[in-house]
Amino acid sequence: MTVRVTDRVQRQRISRRLLRWLPWGLAALHLLSVVVSWWAARELLADAPGWQLTILLALSTGILWLVAGAFLRRLSERDPANAEAVTVKARPFDQPLPPASVLDEAHERQQKVYQSMVASLPEGLVIVRDGRVHYSNAAACGLFNPAGAAQSGELQLEHCIDPAQRAREADRLSKLQRGLIEAARFRHIRLVRLDGTSFQAEVTEIPLENDGHQDVLLLIRDISEPERMRLELEQANQRLQHLSQRLMAVQENQRRQLARDLHDDIGQQLTGMKLHLQRVAGKLEHEPALARLIDQLTEAADETLTKVRSLSLALHPLQLETLGLAAAVHWHLSRFLEAAQTRWTLKVDGETVALPANVSLVAFRIVQEAVNNVARHAGDCSVRVLICRTPEALRVEVIDDGKGFDIKTACARAQSLGLTSMQERAAALGGELNIASLSGVGTQVTASLPISDEAPPNGEST
Repeated sequence: MTVRVTDRVQRQRISRRLLRWLPWGLAALHLLSVVVSWWAARELLADAPGWQLTILLALSTGILWLVAGAFLRRLSERDPANAEAVTVKARPFDQPLPPASVLDEAHERQQKVYQSMVASLPEGLVIVRDGRVHYSNAAACGLFNPAGAAQSGELQLEHCIDPAQRAREADRLSKLQRGLIEAARFRHIRLVRLDGTSFQAEVTEIPLENDGHQDVLLLIRDISEPERMRLELEQANQRLQHLSQRLMAVQENQRRQLARDLHDDIGQQLTGMKLHLQRVAGKLEHEPALARLIDQLTEAADETLTKVRSLSLALHPLQLETLGLAAAVHWHLSRFLEAAQTRWTLKVDGETVALPANVSLVAFRIVQEAVNNVARHAGDCSVRVLICRTPEALRVEVIDDGKGFDIKTACARAQSLGLTSMQERAAALGGELNIASLSGVGTQVTASLPISDEAPPNGEST
């Protein structure tokens, strides 16, 4: 079928031809009039002054008309609309394309490449149309029927979803097709294989317009194995955390028992020894040399008794149970940092006497370990300790302006057991501990411990 130019197109073409030759005609008429006028009046012009200049101007004007005509003609020739014949050949709509045409071959090759790509995807691909499986690739068939080669038509959507989630997922797909909700990525749902077994899947939804239909493309990935490994890792972490809590509870019980033994047994024995020596010294008035020896023994017993009491309090401070966290921290700072001639301040915000025993104990151990690290590694510095209680949590900060250290390097050494111990103690209560340090600036240890009255006292576990 051939579509020829219309009469309107022909009229436009004739108009362009006239415009193309019009400058040439005007230029020719102008030159002709100049020549005729000069020939008719040559005798009169010969006697008139400047007649040569007049003729020259007239000829110049004609030449300009010729140049303009040539330029316009060249422009008109560049216009593709001036083609002698304009025909558009179109294929009738009812005539099928030849099977061997280049277009068909290219289209067929593209279709094969597309189908091959979709079929070879490692993830399952399912196209849902009107609540039914319209297409599924080989990976999707393998997901739902790993024992055999299921075909796309064998998959029924209502049988592929866990019964507990079937109605909800069907409603979701319907809303997706109507554009009522947004598509989700990496959504976890439970699907069912053809043999009845279920598996955990990760699904990405993509709305798709296909052949005039509003479809939903589902990318499905079996995450049963990663999910199993994640659950096992989570259970292992829970067991490890429980074991860590038990170890810390046993350690605290041993410290408490050792502190009690030092205070009750060894402390009492040293006290009795001191009293006996003082009694003996009172009976040696006439033996000054022996009396001086007894006095030296008494002083040694007194110093030993003081050290035993300090060691007992360090293992398990009685102030923590009787006077509360703030008093126990103040006692430890004054005893430990003043002996090292380190400047310190303590700021307490809120009531700390009625704290749960396990929270008080963990907070005290964190302060104790942080202060010990300052005394060993920070050098000449000052220490600030802040204790703040809120209804939900207890916040403890230990800040020094000492040497600082590299946290990664310290954690890689065996000396980092103290840092690890602080973190494990905070984690045992469900809290957090952060350590920030900068060389030449100092270190800040911050612990946030949730307050729960149901927690076992003194860090013990059942």
